[in-house]
Amino acid sequence: MQEASVKAFKNELRNYTFYQTKVVSLTDSIEMCYERLGGVRGIDPSKEPLHTAPNKELEWQIREEIEIFIKEKELFDRKIAYIERILSQIDEPYRSAVTDIFAHGVNSYKVASGMNYSQSGLLHQINKSIKMALEVK
Repeated sequence: MQEASVKAFKNELRNYTFYQTKVVSLTDSIEMCYERLGGVRGIDPSKEPLHTAPNKELEWQIREEIEIFIKEKELFDRKIAYIERILSQIDEPYRSAVTDIFAHGVNSYKVASGMNYSQSGLLHQINKSIKMALEVK
């Protein structure tokens, strides 16, 4: 059971940078949708936006898109927070090794040689520290 949770955390960590870029992308999409809802502004931005005939169907479609984007962003924010919470429980030399190997895709042999470990020894220590961090939660 513990080995499965360690493996699941490593898989989540492999997606960590994807989650971060997805949050930025979704934030931009939400802002674009709000701009589409705002209408076109004239020369004087203090005045009300200029609208053509109101298109309520388009407005509701945009609002639905915003809701979907917000839900997706909240999901990715929760995943990022979970990963960061577990990483904060790992001691520093192993935390940087875990993020280098699993999040950034650095070769585990290079990381191990930089820390004066064998490759299998470092991976064993990493698994042990992840298991301890998952138990603490």
